[in-house]
Formats: sequence, structure tokens, C-alpha cells
Amino acid sequence: MNWRRPAIALLLAAAMAGLLYTFQRMDSTSVQVQSAPGGLPRYTLADAELTRFDSDGSPTLLGQAATIEYFDDQSGRAQDLQADLIADGDKTWHLTSPAATLPAHQHRFMLEGPVLASGQWPDSGDELTVRTQHLWVDPDRHEIDTDAPVDLQSPSRTGSAVGMRADWTEQSMQLQRNVKMSYEPPR
Repeated sequence: MNWRRPAIALLLAAAMAGLLYTFQRMDSTSVQVQSAPGGLPRYTLADAELTRFDSDGSPTLLGQAATIEYFDDQSGRAQDLQADLIADGDKTWHLTSPAATLPAHQHRFMLEGPVLASGQWPDSGDELTVRTQHLWVDPDRHEIDTDAPVDLQSPSRTGSAVGMRADWTEQSMQLQRNVKMSYEPPR
């Protein structure tokens, strides 16, 4: 019986050493989390219709997309997107784009070109068509903006600029840099 006590103590010491070794290995080992194979979406919506409402319950954005894919990180991709940005019951801008990116944890999204935006000049109300390669839409701030080159076409003037920002509730638009404009005199 005298030999049992040292044997038990020896077994406990060996078990503790094994446990310590295991814990040390766990701390120094990095765990690799595998993402879905090929970046597959968690959800795919086909023929999606989108409506965004303001705090007063009135619609501020109406959209349609051929497909919308949502991923585990809460990002998304849309294909063949059309959107109407609405202020005071009137369509302010109509946007079309072959693709859109919805960054994770954000309400804004980026239309990817060629992007076509149809609206009105704030000063005259004349119809306006804007073409660009990408355009951010921020429904919270009611703004569209880009830092890319834009081409502007309307019956009264044509032009180009690098960068544009428009607020569809305030009916305002700013061209940022390298603005070139040609005016057509009234007849």
C-alpha cells in the first residue's frame, strides 16, 4: 500500500504535464475558419423589389433587381438594378446599373457601371442624364455621389466633370472638379 501513494502522485503529475502541454499548443495554434466554397451566398433573391421608407412612412427609394445575393458577412451583390429615388412624392432620380455592391454593415450601396442616372437640373428643372462608372447611393442621407468622371447631357447644356454629389430631397447638385460645360442658347 505504500507504493500506491507515490504512483498516484506520479500519475497526477504526468496528467498535469500533459494538460499543460495541450493548453500551450492550443494557445500557439491559429484556427483557420473556412469560408463557403467559392464565396457562395447565404441567400439569393430573384426578381427582387425593394422599397425603403423614411421615418414618416413615405417611400424614399423604390428598386428592382434581377438578383440580389446576401453573404455571411452581411454584404451583398445585385444584378441589373433599377432604382427610383423619391422626394415629396415625385421621382427625383431614376438609376440603372448592371451591378451593385452592398458593403457589410452599411445602408449605402455602390452602383457599378456603366451607371445611367436620369434626373433634373436643380436650377432650371430641365431633364438631365448623367453617365459614370460608379455611383454611391446613400438612402440615409438622401445623396448620390461619385468621385469618378461624369458626362452630363440635357437639351440646354452638356458637360463633364470629375466627381458629383446630389441630394434628392433638397434638389441640389454639385459638380466637383474639372468642370466643363457647353450651353445651348434658347431658340
